[in-house]
Amino acid sequence: MAAVALRRQLVDYVAVFQRRHSVSPQAYIAAHGSERYRKLELEVTQEILTEHRKGCVIVGLGWLASRQQQVLLEELASCHPVLYIRRDRSDLQQLLATSQDKFERMWEAGNSFFESCSNLDFYNVTEGSVGEACSTLPAYLKLKETERTFVRFLHRIWGREHRIRFSADPFSASYTYALQVPMACLEGQLESYEELENGSDAINLKVELSGFHGRSPSESMARAVAMLRRHSRALVIVDISPSSVADISSYRKLLGMALRTMPDAITCSMSYGNDLAQEVVAAKGYIKVIATYHQDYPLVRNEKLPQLLAISHKAQSIGFDAIRITGKSTAVGDILPGIPIPHSLAKDALIPTIAYNTGLFGRTSVCLNPTLSPVVLENMRSTGVTLREAEMAVSACFLRHRKRFGIFGQQLSHTLSPAMHNAAYAACGLPFTYETLERQRLCDIHEILDDESYGGVAVSLPYKTEVLRYLDEISPEALDINAVNTVILHQEGQPNGGRKTIRKGYNTDYLGIKDCVYRHLSPANAVRDGSTALIIGAGGMAHAAIYACYQLGVKHICIYNRTPSNARRLVDYYRAWVESKNKAPLDLTILLSTDDPWPAHLRQPTTIVSCIPGEGCDINASNSLHIPDRWLQSKTGGVFVEVAYDTLETRLMKSMKQHVSRGWIIVDGLSVLVEQGIAQYELFTKRPAPVHVMRHVIQQSIRERAR
Repeated sequence: MAAVALRRQLVDYVAVFQRRHSVSPQAYIAAHGSERYRKLELEVTQEILTEHRKGCVIVGLGWLASRQQQVLLEELASCHPVLYIRRDRSDLQQLLATSQDKFERMWEAGNSFFESCSNLDFYNVTEGSVGEACSTLPAYLKLKETERTFVRFLHRIWGREHRIRFSADPFSASYTYALQVPMACLEGQLESYEELENGSDAINLKVELSGFHGRSPSESMARAVAMLRRHSRALVIVDISPSSVADISSYRKLLGMALRTMPDAITCSMSYGNDLAQEVVAAKGYIKVIATYHQDYPLVRNEKLPQLLAISHKAQSIGFDAIRITGKSTAVGDILPGIPIPHSLAKDALIPTIAYNTGLFGRTSVCLNPTLSPVVLENMRSTGVTLREAEMAVSACFLRHRKRFGIFGQQLSHTLSPAMHNAAYAACGLPFTYETLERQRLCDIHEILDDESYGGVAVSLPYKTEVLRYLDEISPEALDINAVNTVILHQEGQPNGGRKTIRKGYNTDYLGIKDCVYRHLSPANAVRDGSTALIIGAGGMAHAAIYACYQLGVKHICIYNRTPSNARRLVDYYRAWVESKNKAPLDLTILLSTDDPWPAHLRQPTTIVSCIPGEGCDINASNSLHIPDRWLQSKTGGVFVEVAYDTLETRLMKSMKQHVSRGWIIVDGLSVLVEQGIAQYELFTKRPAPVHVMRHVIQQSIRERAR
């Protein structure tokens, strides 16, 4: 997975050993004993580390832990990432099939060895061990979840910042939120892991010594961070409570363990002095470090503001990326005097500043703190403020204005978008509404684009291309596809003091297709240089599908359409686009008939996207439309994505189900609708989408249609 994701050469110790000695390590140990094997192991390890020092992913070292090999790996870890891939102890014991006592001795020895000669921790979460819904998924999609989590971990190592698409910077003063998740919650106390996708910008993993549940602290922390990455797109912040740690030495060790898991950020208390703070900042790499400062009295008196600003400036001079300043509120009289503090600090501080009072009487300051305010899940509302409550408070203070959104097009009676978006707005406490705007003429869109009560509009068929001429700005992707399905309206100040509405167009259709393909394409079918896709149809969604596949790295695409001239126009468009943009080559092939053989120069497709309109379309209703078996000979199967969603099961979906046993995954059009809707929600609101709410609305609609 790492070699493919990072595009580096894979060097497998076992393969190298077998190539050198014509036998596997296991067989050599069985034949010659561990002492002779250790000598060869050291030689092969030295050879690998010498010959493959750069541009490689090396796996499989450390078969028999020896002091000499430990020294080699420790030296490597001083200048390269060395990962310790952790597994659940019960899984390892089951794999080794040995007694409890012997296993514990082996585990302690192995764990000690790998911790000492590595500098990073990744916990490979066992499917089904945490009661997750995806335990019912096929094996290759379970592996896909592991791949997605692992790749996100790898990206953090190389400094690729993780951001939720189109949402505001979590560290900006734009009313962002951090969901508070005690480590104990990840041991089965959550009703559902879907709750973690509640619309928060970040997740604050609350680490206390009481939350390790029989595991070592390093194992518990690695597992918890992996679980959060697996079940949420939000930033992960590891927040170690100083009050739960006996001394600075223990606190330092826990901070070191947190850094090894590569979260997006960690907190570090300033109460332990400058030396520890500077040590953590020096070791942080690409991880953000949030300084924390707490006082046992409320943040209420403006005369204390210079003192608090001095603390913030000190944190900035040390190298902290942000600071969290909290006070203890104990009386109703603390509420109103505490309101100006967060905004005063945010205005004058040199780094992002989080400021609020704790306790029952501090909740108002939590709601009005503009950066990463702490929020809790609905079933924990007795311990704090929920995201919905915080957003409603912000709206009640007129700090977030009411907006209208809607979907504009023809034949919208069956659209599910209003239900999906309105449910999401309600779940997050946002003062927005989403309407159906069915119109027979495109020019009627002016009444919406010119209405200041609207914040944006989704554009449906048949207006996605024609609407471009009404816009002031168009995103590069929408220009490439030559279609817009999302228009954002925002007010811009003018030199004369007036305001002008700026209309900017985006395309989220391609994102819906792209995300569905990526989420369901098994690791065995990961996109490589020779990967091939098949697009069925040649209309607007086919435009988006080709672009989505190209963005995923697929450079060989076949197009089948019942009218070859339409397919030819599509091919001509993208060939001209590639040439004009000086892009990587795109090999486009037209299939004239389902009787055609699959092109001999291409691999069998592992991605198929059907872009034929559903209900009422003759070709979809026709028995003649099918994908011939000779186009479905991929030995590892692939993913079939249906774009149409007004029919629960199109004929193509039904015919593809007979290939599920051969590794084909069927993705319906409602899944595409949700994924593009998530992107659209985040464009409209500049907030992370409550993904589980939006998916549940669509699932409910499926159940209702099936009745």
